[in-house]
Amino acid sequence: MKYLLFVCISCFSLSVAASSEWVRAEVVRVDTAKQRIVLKHEPIPSIKMPSMTMRFDVAKEVPLDSYRPGDRVQFQFKEAGGSLDVIAMERLK
Repeated sequence: MKYLLFVCISCFSLSVAASSEWVRAEVVRVDTAKQRIVLKHEPIPSIKMPSMTMRFDVAKEVPLDSYRPGDRVQFQFKEAGGSLDVIAMERLK
């Protein structure tokens, strides 16, 4: 029983881990109605993810309406239940 509890706690802590690293990307598409963005991002070493184009859900605190396709950005994310959610994003110069 103690082992099962340990496994459950460990899985929960991994499933909501936030990353403090910044990842560079290019905005491909913005969906403000669904609070989602498609980014073509560089590799993410901390989770062993190669560069790719993928959709992210975005925290409500991130003002999606200020981003357009083609914008160069950097973002931070958190892992939540098997998906990656953008929690911070800023435009690069």
